[in-house]
Amino acid sequence: MPKVSVLIPAYNVEKYIEECLDSVLNQTMQDFEIVCVDDCSTDETLRILREYGERDDRIHVYIHDKNEGQSAGRNLALSKAVGEYVYMLDADDKLVPEALEELCNAASEDNLDLIGFETRNFADEEMFENNARIKTITYRDTEVLNGREALTYCMDTETFSLSVPTFMMRREYLNENSIRFVEGILHEDVGYILELIVRARRVRFLHKVYFLRRIRANSTMTVGFTDRNIEGYIRSFCRAFDLENEPEIQDALIMEPEFEMALRKWQRDIFGRLNQLYEQNSDVISKMKGGNVTEEIRRIFEIVKLSHFRIDETKAKQFTECYLCGTGQYTRRAIQALGDQGVIIRGIISLENDKQKAFGGFPVISAEEADSEIPVILSVSKYSKDEYKQILKNNNLINTHELSW
Repeated sequence: MPKVSVLIPAYNVEKYIEECLDSVLNQTMQDFEIVCVDDCSTDETLRILREYGERDDRIHVYIHDKNEGQSAGRNLALSKAVGEYVYMLDADDKLVPEALEELCNAASEDNLDLIGFETRNFADEEMFENNARIKTITYRDTEVLNGREALTYCMDTETFSLSVPTFMMRREYLNENSIRFVEGILHEDVGYILELIVRARRVRFLHKVYFLRRIRANSTMTVGFTDRNIEGYIRSFCRAFDLENEPEIQDALIMEPEFEMALRKWQRDIFGRLNQLYEQNSDVISKMKGGNVTEEIRRIFEIVKLSHFRIDETKAKQFTECYLCGTGQYTRRAIQALGDQGVIIRGIISLENDKQKAFGGFPVISAEEADSEIPVILSVSKYSKDEYKQILKNNNLINTHELSW
């Protein structure tokens, strides 16, 4: 088994792929495999990959039947990898010669799930020199941290990397936690890296540049705005809330205020990126296929509002029992918050025709089934409250309440 698998998805990079592959082949450590996935390139990329594979049996080349994007390429390459560690390199970028040796040594010595390091940008065209001068990530050498401490460190020092090639991972760690890329979107690294860091048990950061990122034409960084930028950030943003629903993470958010602050800062930062995209590209957004600007903005603000969820404990203490409304994020959080106040939850009222039988450990019922003597807390978004209020009123459930969160 090789020490490390270097995964390289490639699409129409005939100008750069040889330089990329050579930067791996010329490493000071030679105990590696290179897993390449060609995403239906229309130039000479596949021919070059095959030629390299014929010369060196450590290079394995796989081909997509149709163009599926970088995320699908990374996922396929990972499924074929057999190395103890995994490094994901973009096909137009490079590694410094000592990268794999020093990173593998550090990861082995400290039994790390994840190791992060610094980046230096470079441009091979004068028109992109200014882009190449954009501030790159600078870490200090850290001790071994758990994932929550690592996220806190990144947010406190403003060093959260949005690029997967700035990390090396233990392959078993990725597989044990089923950490994979969302396919078919841009900015896939954003949500992936958050999950990658937070789930880790042992993480370190190194104050050294190992990854060299090329700034060029027709890359995600320079190609300009499309509606897919919006969708990519939204999907990555929502991934944070999927992660937050897990019991272990929920417990950590309660017990570790520094971690909660770090996660909220991450959410605010990503929302800031989305908001900036809306402000700068409203004309494009209004033309999104099947999209509606008002609806998209509503979705984002609902997500942001959730990140600031707080229940009014003084109001909560007036209840001994209640119903909640809806099987969404607000109700999930209300269950936890009201439980902390000792409030007995008798059930979850849902308006869905094909409703779940249970939610959060409590029975899901219709408004018709609810006892009118038990108060109802409207644990739904403001966009659903009017609908719920009308249905509740129609069923004589008039003892309804809104708590401030």
